[in-house]
This record gives sequence, structure tokens and C-alpha cells, in this order.
Amino acid sequence: MALIGLLGGTFDPIHCGHLRLAIEMKEQLGLSRVLLIPAHLPPHRDTPQVDARTRLALAQAAIGDIPGLEVDGRELQRAEASYTIETLRSLHVEHPGQSYCLLLGMDAFRNFDSWYQWQDILRFCHLGVAARPGSNCPQRGPVAKLLGHSRVTEPKGLNTVPAGKIIIREIPALEISATEIRKSIASKRTISCLVPPKVKQIICEKRLYQDAK
Repeated sequence: MALIGLLGGTFDPIHCGHLRLAIEMKEQLGLSRVLLIPAHLPPHRDTPQVDARTRLALAQAAIGDIPGLEVDGRELQRAEASYTIETLRSLHVEHPGQSYCLLLGMDAFRNFDSWYQWQDILRFCHLGVAARPGSNCPQRGPVAKLLGHSRVTEPKGLNTVPAGKIIIREIPALEISATEIRKSIASKRTISCLVPPKVKQIICEKRLYQDAK
């Protein structure tokens, strides 16, 4: 069964950097598709400035007809914080036997041991870590130890077992920040080429992030 990628985030708002990361990792790892999963209340970030329903609509508008990208809104249906382990468990209940690859950036991976029930996450998926050119892997601590035990260097290594492997791939840097986008909107600066046109249209029509910080 083909491997499915999972990319979570607040997507507040979703931007071209998110989409490029998903596309690059899909192509490099040979994923059948990538599910973008907006978080309701992310435990490691501030509360999103835009409500869940609107962020879901922005994500759906962003992917448009991009082949292989889909939006999964399951975390937005929860009243409590969004934990990756719970999302993985729900996916496995719905699709027994399906293999997943959780996509995240190197900065998030370095702090992986701060995630809720992080020791159990690799029981349910592989990790695909997107690294900027020249960025360094963790050299010491629990995450470095985990990487030493679980790393594979080629995508085919993800197909030998249903879960438990980590692969690191360099992708072209596309330095776009949702925080800076929100600040640009509040300062009435253009966000063209930072977000997809349909996302920009919704932001303008609904006057989102006008007072963002």
C-alpha cells in the first residue's frame, strides 16, 4: 500500500512555503499523496488568530487542483488541544494497514522529545524531516539517539517496515513566515506571491488579520 504523507500546522494562514514543502517531500519520498491537517489548538504554539472553520477553508482554497494534496479537517472537530499521536491513532482506526509518513521541519524535529507521547509516535508512522540546505541534525540528547537508531538514507528504506523510520531530505529554502504575513496584512503591505491567489482573495474579502500582531 502506498505511503501517505501527513503535514500538520496551524496554517494561520496557509502559505506557499507550506505547499512547496508538501510538494517537495511528496516527490522526493514517492508519497502517493499528502494530507494537510490544520490544528485546532496547537499545544506548542499560540492560539490561532483565525477560527478553525476559516483556516480549513483557506487550506482547501490553497490546494486547489494541485495533484496529490488533500485537506483533512479531523483535528478541527476536537474541542481540546491537537495532539499528533491522537490523530495518528484515529487514522489507523479508519484505515488499518495504511502506512504514513509524518512531515516536519528540522526545527520541529530538534524539539521532537517535547511532543505529547513522542516515544509512541514512531509506532504509527515514519518521520520525513525537511531540512534547509546546510542545517544540522541533532547531535546529542534523546532526539539524536532516536535518529541514530531509526534513520534511513533512501526513500526505499521506508517501505521495509510499516512505521518507525526517519529520513531527512534537503529541500530548497522558501523562507515564508505566517507571522510576517499577518504583520504585512495589518500594515497594509501586499502578500502577493506569499499565499496562493485564492487564499489572498478570501483574506481580503473577509478582512482577516487586519489587527494581527
